[in-house]
Amino acid sequence: MKFITLEENIEKMKKIYKMSDDVINKIFYTKHKMYHTDPIEMSAFLTAIDIVDEEQRLCDIIEALHRDIGLSYETLAAYCEMTTEELEEFLRNQESLTDKKKFIIAVRIMFLHHVLKEKYPTEGTVDE
Repeated sequence: MKFITLEENIEKMKKIYKMSDDVINKIFYTKHKMYHTDPIEMSAFLTAIDIVDEEQRLCDIIEALHRDIGLSYETLAAYCEMTTEELEEFLRNQESLTDKKKFIIAVRIMFLHHVLKEKYPTEGTVDE
């Protein structure tokens, strides 16, 4: 197992993901409740984007909204304008939907995630 350093991840964020020093400093060194994650953990998230399949990531976010906030599959499906059965089938088999439908779901789920992210139970939240 390779040991990951913050410095290596920051370098990757600069070179591959074209992040500026200003943005990197804001992400890792701002003491704000929005930026509560440890810098090495945050850098690992930001540099491992190509490791997880996008469809699986979408399913993981749906599951997190269900598990961590308590939104039912019925509620999540309603936000995505689909049936609960369609959503549950997508969670089992990502090939069950068209790319267009996956895009619509992704946009809607990411919006829900954005609106509700402060309601997720997290550890280490820094209050101002």
